Amino acid sequence: MKKYSKRLLALLLCGCCLLTACGQSDKTSNSSAEQTQAPAPSQTAAHEVVLAYAKQEGFNPYLSTNTLVLQCAQLLYTNLVTIKDDFSLEYLAAADVQPSGESVRITPGSTTFADGSRVGAADLAASIEAARASKLYGSRFAGVTSVRTEGDAVVVTLSEPDALFAYLLDIPVMKAGQTGEKQPMSSGRYSVGAAGNTLEANGWFAEKTTFDTITLNPVTAYDAIVSGVNMGNLSLYVSEQDADLAGNNICHTAYYNLNHLIFLGINAANPVANQPAMRSALNLGVSRRQIADKAYYSRAYVATTLANSRYPFLDGTHTLPSDADVAAAKAQIESLGYTYDTATGYYQDASGKRLSLELLCYSGNNFKRYLATLVKEQLKDCGIEINLVEENDFAAYHEKIASGQFSLYIGEVKLYNNINMSPFFSASGDAHYGIVPSEALLGAYRAAKADLTAYGAFEQAFAAELPFLPLVYKNGVVTYTKQLKGFTPTISDAFYGFEQVSSVSAKK
Repeated sequence: MKKYSKRLLALLLCGCCLLTACGQSDKTSNSSAEQTQAPAPSQTAAHEVVLAYAKQEGFNPYLSTNTLVLQCAQLLYTNLVTIKDDFSLEYLAAADVQPSGESVRITPGSTTFADGSRVGAADLAASIEAARASKLYGSRFAGVTSVRTEGDAVVVTLSEPDALFAYLLDIPVMKAGQTGEKQPMSSGRYSVGAAGNTLEANGWFAEKTTFDTITLNPVTAYDAIVSGVNMGNLSLYVSEQDADLAGNNICHTAYYNLNHLIFLGINAANPVANQPAMRSALNLGVSRRQIADKAYYSRAYVATTLANSRYPFLDGTHTLPSDADVAAAKAQIESLGYTYDTATGYYQDASGKRLSLELLCYSGNNFKRYLATLVKEQLKDCGIEINLVEENDFAAYHEKIASGQFSLYIGEVKLYNNINMSPFFSASGDAHYGIVPSEALLGAYRAAKADLTAYGAFEQAFAAELPFLPLVYKNGVVTYTKQLKGFTPTISDAFYGFEQVSSVSAKK
């Protein structure tokens, strides 16, 4: 059996968080910057928020892949930038990010550490280097060849131009010299308390914090987090997994946009599916809106372009239909010489053979299984017979895709936020199977990577070729107790706008 990538497993397999437990004392270092007394945090009720944490793992996501470490880090460390829910950028520790060809210049902002010292270029550079070396962030920076400081700025050199490089910088800022410690000094809303089991409001944080203290509760199993929130022993959990999208009546839920693309893979080696008119018919025959509403219970949104249409520079661009156009799909099929058999409701070729395609899906995920059934029903309306091939074993499912044993398949890829399409277009990409993009399409993609104004032309080129069919983009969810209100999470920060979160029992 061929070796399949860990990244693809993480993207397609509906799994649980990896949780461990233990502790680490505070560690800080002296700063050369001037230090003054920090302002006092706001005086509000304490211990109204309780978060799960991985005690033994510490608080540094550059040293751990544990999701709870990342969750706490979003409160402890300020990002260079944050991607808002409308996919616009908010500059934080980085005041400016200017790409120019294969070079990116990053200017520090006015963020301070918990000791009052300013975050400088050396800290930004050290944080980027730590991210490059980490398991959690390393892959997104594969195109970085060097990082250096130049005066009070950081210069990053890339292997190829990337106009959206700033979208990769939603990473935490730590002091140079502390990026290898389990508990670096805070640069964000909170610092770790002296006992290591609380987060204490950081007086240097620019915005007022609602809660002076957040209690940390060590948890060693994912199920314990879910049940803890349902029972009110924990305040929230964050999930990007399908199994958690439904929510419940006990808690509140706040959804946020992700770059998780659900798509219909098409095997270029299949003589029926590979015809341009047939690809067009499949594109017209599926209802992306129905998939979002029914298969994902409205916790996904329609992919009207290949790149996530939430990005501001794609505003108004719609190259893929939201709803099915059965008549247009049938016209495409008939242009290939098929005739409609009214007795069966399917098209057939000149020899009387029914127009039929197999659709592979991973049935260990109920969302994907329902999606496949929905696609089968939609394409039946267009006169295409779809035979579902369900594979309950993920490794076997992936092996069938990797070896080309499919006509169509339901897939999912978590795209990096700089809209890197190498999973589809690179020969080593996790989702390249069955895809043979033309040189013209690849050229349009390279042009778009270098210049955002070329994205419209790239989307048009993709829609004309349709090497695979984008269907929907998923939402992530923060599930939290009804004792809290006001969560507005984003793809970069589950606690975005946390200063507006309040307790229904908080004293006014």
